Amino acid sequence: MDVPTAHSLKISLRLGLATLIVCLAWVAAAPAAASAIEVGVFNPGGPSNGQSAEAYDREVGRRPDIVLWYHDFGDSLLTPEEMSALRSTGETPLVTWEPYNQSLASIAAGGYDSYIRDSARIAKSWGGELMVRFAHEMNGAWYPWARSESYVAAWRHIVEVFREEGATNVRWVWAPNVNRSGSMPFSAYFPGDEYVDYVGLDGYNFGATEGNRWYSFRELFSSSYAAVTQLSSKPVIVTETSSSETGGDKAAWIRSAYLQTIPTEFPRIKAVVWFNKVQEDNWPIDSSQASLEAYREVVNCTIYGGPNPCAAGEASAAAAEGEAGEAVALEAVHVTPRVVAATTAQPSGTVAYRLNHKAKVRIKVEQRRRGSRRRRHRLRGRHRYVRRIVIARSGHRGRNRLPLRRLLRHRRVGKGSYRVIVVAIDRAGRRTHPRRVHFRVLR
Repeated sequence: MDVPTAHSLKISLRLGLATLIVCLAWVAAAPAAASAIEVGVFNPGGPSNGQSAEAYDREVGRRPDIVLWYHDFGDSLLTPEEMSALRSTGETPLVTWEPYNQSLASIAAGGYDSYIRDSARIAKSWGGELMVRFAHEMNGAWYPWARSESYVAAWRHIVEVFREEGATNVRWVWAPNVNRSGSMPFSAYFPGDEYVDYVGLDGYNFGATEGNRWYSFRELFSSSYAAVTQLSSKPVIVTETSSSETGGDKAAWIRSAYLQTIPTEFPRIKAVVWFNKVQEDNWPIDSSQASLEAYREVVNCTIYGGPNPCAAGEASAAAAEGEAGEAVALEAVHVTPRVVAATTAQPSGTVAYRLNHKAKVRIKVEQRRRGSRRRRHRLRGRHRYVRRIVIARSGHRGRNRLPLRRLLRHRRVGKGSYRVIVVAIDRAGRRTHPRRVHFRVLR
């Protein structure tokens, strides 16, 4: 075996050092892998409701990264039961702190400092990261703390007290409601980046109910996301979201939002929290089997830290055919003839409508409610009619025709006044305004 000389050792050392420098430079220049977007959920009862949490985990096939729940300002910020449950699962807590019975001006003036200091000590004793969302949706009109001139002062005072107590593990989440219509601006309530760790947004697709239409995730969040990302340099969390099943395809809404819109158009979103409770609508992920399957698919794919590949191609195709393209238009609806004789109790007319591109079509036939003239005058809107039949079908581009007999499924109809209501829904869930046309059945 050759014994290395001092000169050869020096050469080897220099070569090794040069190689190390090159490797370090390559590592520094290499792009960092994108962080997965975190999955959050609100389950009824919060983390201490083990039954609700287990049901969610079983249905979804994974635990959430973040668990959201609600506490009144005045109650314990974290209970021993909640701490125990969270330590066993490792999920990050996101506590919504709601001052229902306290004035923000009094909070800002120090009237609740003893309680706030106790809460800060509880938070500090937790030790791990604790997200706190104080007085959310302050730009709306449905909470007692809404649109208060003392909002910013109260927020800053609470944060300062927590810092004095050394509760540096708390991450402050400021979360207005989306300002889609422009009637709920929120910049006046922003406490400033030095008092905020995350900016949040709450937004729901209430579906095609009375006074609402179907909204995609993009339509709900885009303008507010642009506003908060200009207002603050902090990362963004969707702190509450969900979709109705009424008037569109909830499963498609989930796939489009999670696989296409969020990762490609909202790069500062760090986490998305699903509101998994029946409240104003059937918000839970299992409101239908199709919705549950869609949610399982998206939160278990790699974009959200899951083990499975993401079906981004499917989402892109859906966007190309609907959400990202031209919205569906229902150009005309006619019933001919308007007065039909039903000697066999089945009218012989035809419903015709035109579409600018292929879409789902929902057609409803209603009969005028019978009763006294005074009673008909008192009844309003849809209550003047008795719903008879609703059908859904696929409509093609151009003119579509449907015999009344087929529309009514060959059911017997009586003498009276009827109306047909037609709505078209594209793959992105966007709905046209309903078009109505009337006809009469004579004997």
